[in-house]
Amino acid sequence: MKIAIAGFGALGARLGVKLQSAGHEVIGIDGWAAHIAAINTDGLTVVHEDNAPKKYYLPVMTPKEVDGEFDLIILLTKTPQLNRMLTDIQPIITPKTKLLVLSNGLGNIEIMAQHVARDQILAGVTLWTSTLVKPGEIHTTGGGSIKLQAIGESDITPIVDAMNEAHLDVATTNDVLTAIWHKAGINSVLNPLSVLLNASLAEFGTASNAMDMGLNILEEIREVGATRGIKVDINAIIADLIKLIRPENAGNHYPSMYQDIKNGKYTEIDFLNGYFAKVGRQENIPTPFNTLVTRMIHAKEDIERVKLAKQQETFEI
Repeated sequence: MKIAIAGFGALGARLGVKLQSAGHEVIGIDGWAAHIAAINTDGLTVVHEDNAPKKYYLPVMTPKEVDGEFDLIILLTKTPQLNRMLTDIQPIITPKTKLLVLSNGLGNIEIMAQHVARDQILAGVTLWTSTLVKPGEIHTTGGGSIKLQAIGESDITPIVDAMNEAHLDVATTNDVLTAIWHKAGINSVLNPLSVLLNASLAEFGTASNAMDMGLNILEEIREVGATRGIKVDINAIIADLIKLIRPENAGNHYPSMYQDIKNGKYTEIDFLNGYFAKVGRQENIPTPFNTLVTRMIHAKEDIERVKLAKQQETFEI
């Protein structure tokens, strides 16, 4: 297959390498000039756990530079930037192109439906992880999986088969929205709390009250989900959290929100905890924990950006 990955950061690069290694033609699309230049000049460096670094060579370009036709476009752009990405890559989207969104957060499907027919939309969740250490270099740990569903009427068997040829452990589901809310619950615990506690997933797990804090957040999400017809299984989320924080799985990983904060970027908090707090206000459901976490992450964004502005004269607030 000819595959484009829009949002070729940490996770996009990891998936891209695996797909390319399985024989698919992969092109990365991203907006970070330094990252693009590093990969196109010296290749992508991948360090998996304690193994020696490996180099991979695949083209990466900006959204407005990419051309051609693609069988599949995997969207890993963060939700706040998804509309802009889809607008910029519109010339490469044909009626036969399938678009699979794996980005964290809620609201992605609605944004995609503004740009393409529902039969072209696939939505999924992934437990694969990756860390972008510097332009052109990622560090990976553990394994992962993907659950996806065709939103309209579409045969997605070729896509599932192609991705499983790359050992991405893909399975289909008939209830992707529940899976998306499940993943959003995981991210609404691990992402902001890793930032606020300055901790990796494993370090977060060493806190005696780690799961208590998680439960406070998840209980609010369950109440909010019920107003949308979504059953949020807290026990299942906690079970996944316990698996993820183990060092042999993703415990040594720092979530994307942590990486964004450290790089002076705005996070997707408004599409995680902030989303649940917003719906809670609409439905008159108290969400004090999600509201507080959202406000603290926004404060952390401001603080870290000011710090970077002082360290780097060229950094713009």
